[in-house]
Amino acid sequence: MPVTPTQVVFALALALTVGIAWYVDGRGRWRAAAADRLLYGVPWGTLLTVALVVAFYLAVQGGARHWDDPVTFAFVSWSYLYPTGLATAGFAHGGPDHLLSNMVATLVFGAIAEHAWGHYPRSERTVGTRSVAERTEHLADGGRRGPLSRPWIRALVVVPGIMLAVALLTAVFSLGPGLGFSGAVFAIVGFALVLRPLSAVVGVVVTSTVSFLAEAFARPVVRETVEVGPPLPPGWAGIGFHAHLLGFLLGALLAAALLSRRRRHPSFGALVFGVLVVGSVQSLWLLAWSVGENEYALYQGVGAVMVLVLALVVAVAGAGSERAIPRPFGRFGRVPSRRTLAHGWLALVGLAFVGGVAGVLVTGEAVVVSVVALALLAAVLAVPGLPPLLPDRILPTPVSRRTAGVVCLAVLTLVLALVSVPLGLVAVGGDAMPGTNAVTAGDYAVTYEENATAGQEWIVDVGEEATGSGNASGVIVVSDDRELWTVAVTEEILAFEGRETVTVGGIGWRESVTVERTGWEVLGTGTAYAVDITPESEEGTTRAFTSDPVRASADLDGHAVEVVPTREGFDLVVETDGEPAGSAPIPAAGEVVTVGDLSFSTVEEGETTRVVVETDGVSVPIAERERYRSPTATPPTGTVIRTPS
Repeated sequence: MPVTPTQVVFALALALTVGIAWYVDGRGRWRAAAADRLLYGVPWGTLLTVALVVAFYLAVQGGARHWDDPVTFAFVSWSYLYPTGLATAGFAHGGPDHLLSNMVATLVFGAIAEHAWGHYPRSERTVGTRSVAERTEHLADGGRRGPLSRPWIRALVVVPGIMLAVALLTAVFSLGPGLGFSGAVFAIVGFALVLRPLSAVVGVVVTSTVSFLAEAFARPVVRETVEVGPPLPPGWAGIGFHAHLLGFLLGALLAAALLSRRRRHPSFGALVFGVLVVGSVQSLWLLAWSVGENEYALYQGVGAVMVLVLALVVAVAGAGSERAIPRPFGRFGRVPSRRTLAHGWLALVGLAFVGGVAGVLVTGEAVVVSVVALALLAAVLAVPGLPPLLPDRILPTPVSRRTAGVVCLAVLTLVLALVSVPLGLVAVGGDAMPGTNAVTAGDYAVTYEENATAGQEWIVDVGEEATGSGNASGVIVVSDDRELWTVAVTEEILAFEGRETVTVGGIGWRESVTVERTGWEVLGTGTAYAVDITPESEEGTTRAFTSDPVRASADLDGHAVEVVPTREGFDLVVETDGEPAGSAPIPAAGEVVTVGDLSFSTVEEGETTRVVVETDGVSVPIAERERYRSPTATPPTGTVIRTPS
């Protein structure tokens, strides 16, 4: 795409504005502030991470040649039995907008987080002038010895290593199939927020500003028309809120541990305010779920309460007092020791867990899921009894308020990760492919079906109620090798667009499969339609689906007419007084066919194509060709439509 004059002027104006601000007010001060903690004043680890993720998109997903249409199916975490997806889901992206939004946030918050971490274990150039806090940070980060004292290791190994590791973790523990770096982005946000709360709040504004400027440069002029959009679920229904929350908790936990090691206490109020503001603006409160067919629920109230509670927990973990938690029942005379109370509490939790498991085994319903849920609940309830039983080298007693906050944060993170595990214990069943007319592309099979039963099955016995029906309609993509069964294009979207392209592939290869719907709206009743699939690597088209015949409601003096989708096209079937009178394909435009006493012709009027019937000198419209937003056409002359054997 050529660069427009508007883009040139925009770039010059932006460079001039930033340059003047830097020259007048920032020149030496900005560089000194950055260089004090960053090698040459540059967040190298953040830049390296962004470069690696973008390189994955360009080289592995094929974004270099197909910027708007990368390969995605091969890199989604479909199942724990598909290790490639688990290893790559945290770095792959669904498209340029997905990639750019995550990379902008990584650059902004990553720079804040990396500056707070520091490439130097407190600036080596100010050894004699450090404060007590700075000297403590210097020793906590390795002092003058050890790998962590080397700036290049801190910048190019530790920072990108942690960011990529968190991306991997959030992909492994995603709530269902996951894709994208956003889990790591929220971890970076959580880390930056705990260490530099006010800077993180400013970072939210900067992220929005950079995103707008990038969009304004890429699309200087936006033209839209008034049109009805396709039937899509609400935007928030497709957001991976679980990965975002898990990533945020991981980042906040790492930051709280670092603050404790450095013996630093940020402002408690600033932390509460920061989590509340950033969590609200960045939709950390988002809790959404499908509650029925084409129906979704957004639990805003519960999400808001969750953010408020999370703000207090994070603030206690990051800025809580080092004073010990008061001893239980300490006001009452002689009471059991903490260790005795801990043993009693754990015994009570253990008995309750055993009783719950026994009840599940008696009923025999959803055994695995129920036992896992009971185990998670027991693990959470057991947390208060653990501190007095752990060695002092692991968890010194008595436990401080700050340590209790860190433990609570760790438990929340662990529970959130573990609840996702059952959804990854799935595999494609032996009869996963619906219908009989699928086309193949590599290890993928693509077809169209309506009310198809979901082809993924639990690899453990979870009971019939937990399995659910899972019926779906649309363009279905299946791969046994990748444990993949998904609806790539819904029935409603294909009916609106008319034509869609599904891209499948893997490392080093890709193939596009075109799916096209054609149909006739039978006036007064319904629509008769068919779906054809054309793979890029094969000649010819497969008719994957035909709807039921549709009978016209017009009164034709004892004649009834049906439009019937066939494997080759569409037929007009005529009955006279309830008896078959014959059939014929719908004629081409300008042609006439006769079935019994009726003559049918196809008439074009502008963008409208109708089938009309002549009876007793009167023309009666029977059907009208479906129109879609995407340009479609019936298969041209010479195209082969394969029929099932």
